[in-house]
Amino acid sequence: MHVQRIPAGLILWLGAAVSLTASPLLTLTPSSDLSGPPGSVAGWGFSITNDTGYIEITGAEFCANPVNFPCASPTSGTFTDFISAFNDIIVGPPGGTDPSIVSQNFDVLAHTGIGTFEISPDVPAGASDVGQIVLTYNLTDLDPNNPNAQLLGTDLMLSANAAVTVSAPIPTPEPPTAACMAAALLLFGPVLLRTRRAAVRRGFCRLD
Repeated sequence: MHVQRIPAGLILWLGAAVSLTASPLLTLTPSSDLSGPPGSVAGWGFSITNDTGYIEITGAEFCANPVNFPCASPTSGTFTDFISAFNDIIVGPPGGTDPSIVSQNFDVLAHTGIGTFEISPDVPAGASDVGQIVLTYNLTDLDPNNPNAQLLGTDLMLSANAAVTVSAPIPTPEPPTAACMAAALLLFGPVLLRTRRAAVRRGFCRLD
């Protein structure tokens, strides 16, 4: 039986093609679905699992459904990307010395995580935006900080479903009227009583 050999160059080319079509996995934490009252700020943390060469995340967007490019903006608030401004996220390949899984919690003060979603103060409860968080990344064969790194792909995309729902506004507590009156009497009662007794002594009024 005749067995046809596949040229070694073709095998290498096929392997490179498979590696280029492999895709990292994005998981939003603690949940992909967020909620909050009007005027509040929420945000996503993330975990990225890499199965290819080095990836460097360059930016993030919230794309409202239907997801088109450029992204449709959300209607219930404003998304702010933390990654392009504050985070240099590099995820190494599996089996290497650098981590192939990188995770960050959302922290609005430390600017960690994907970014914030600021819910507009005038949107009604029940309003929502459903779409995807879309990350763009570059692919290199070595750590992108290595001067010998070769660029294998730019502006590649990685996404995860996401949603934001507006909850009911938090009511502002008002102090009970009876408690306020009681506090006022405790505070000003003795003063009023002394003033009335002084008036009686001067003959301005009677204690009936």
